[in-house]
Amino acid sequence: MTSQRPIGVIGLGEMGGTIAQRILSVGHPVIGLDKSPAVDDLVSSGFERAQTPAEVAGRCDVVLVIVHNDDQVREAILGKHGIVETARPGTVVVVHSTVDPATCTALADDLAARDIALIDAGMSRGRGSMRDGVLTLFVGGSTETIEAARWALHLYSNNIVHAGPAGTGMVLKLCNNLLLHANRLAMLEVAHIASTAGLSRESLLDGVRSSTGSSWVLEHWGKKDEDVLDTGIGSHPFVDRTTREVALALKYAKHLGLALPATTATGKYLPDILTDGLPAHFGSKAEGDGRSAGLIRRNRIIEEFRANQGRLGGIRSSWEILLLTTIGARSGQRRTTPLAYQAEGDDLFVFASDGGNEKSPDWYHNIRANPKVTVEIGARKFEATAIELAGREREEVFDRQVARDAEFARYEASAARTIPVISFREVGA
Repeated sequence: MTSQRPIGVIGLGEMGGTIAQRILSVGHPVIGLDKSPAVDDLVSSGFERAQTPAEVAGRCDVVLVIVHNDDQVREAILGKHGIVETARPGTVVVVHSTVDPATCTALADDLAARDIALIDAGMSRGRGSMRDGVLTLFVGGSTETIEAARWALHLYSNNIVHAGPAGTGMVLKLCNNLLLHANRLAMLEVAHIASTAGLSRESLLDGVRSSTGSSWVLEHWGKKDEDVLDTGIGSHPFVDRTTREVALALKYAKHLGLALPATTATGKYLPDILTDGLPAHFGSKAEGDGRSAGLIRRNRIIEEFRANQGRLGGIRSSWEILLLTTIGARSGQRRTTPLAYQAEGDDLFVFASDGGNEKSPDWYHNIRANPKVTVEIGARKFEATAIELAGREREEVFDRQVARDAEFARYEASAARTIPVISFREVGA
């Protein structure tokens, strides 16, 4: 049943602002909340600006939450002056923000105890304009709650997909995002192949568009993609969003105990390619000036690690790494490498997996030649002796690492070699 009360919109950025404009355009009032000056663009007789989520919830039956991350979603709902302070029994909170599915499940349980309903509704643009109400929603929640809010959702969405209980809307959204981002990486590489081979962009796009390789990325190929094939798009909200969405998916997959090699590769390469341009990482220019993709990524991680006392941001925020500095077996030069590690009490272990490469990494050959190394972990830096483990001791440490991160089992299978395990003995300890 349609409510005559306004629809609340908390977060009026690109997506939230467009949704609010759409709702207003069909004659339904909106109460909006955002700290951004962009709110001033929503000048309409049906729009009112609120100061807190509690003010929004006190006047609405349906409240849309479209903020940036999990913490902001929780703050808007449960924080000081949050939705829970004023929401009436039967209010439906719709989480549109792309967040961890577990966040939605936990919030739904918390709100249910207060007789407030929550659904998570991941958003995906369709083949038309959002301003015309062309938007797909991947919705998680009870059938009763979705039906109670359907009148509001239909004001700005033409395709509502009920995925299952609370949390599954975000799972479906993450799955959709992974296909989008992995396909973008593949399409950029294909365009790079075609260009290097002398095939015109028009021929590539026209040919693939009419055949089995077609995709949303190809259908919407534009200036941003062309820029990525040149110098990249630099620091850009699109890169931030892509990085965050892939990181969320990888985090959720790890929670499920799944190893996803294609997704891992997308997260490893795509953000840097979007930022710097594909040629800087994989093109002939990269080969010509010695700036390989691995070197660029390595140096960027090292700089960030040292600047932030061992903390990384973005898609790497959940990484547990140390920096290992070895002496080159042939060059005699100091070489620093970021590595995942395992800590057991005072013991530290690293693994010469090289992502499943059939050959052991250079740093491993360096410590074979000279086991004296420097280790940086967090804000701490110390000299150590590298010791390769063998036999049962090696197996036990490696098995623990596989239990922590299933990717290492895939690495060993792909490499078709026994992955060396190295421990460090601090000099003077």
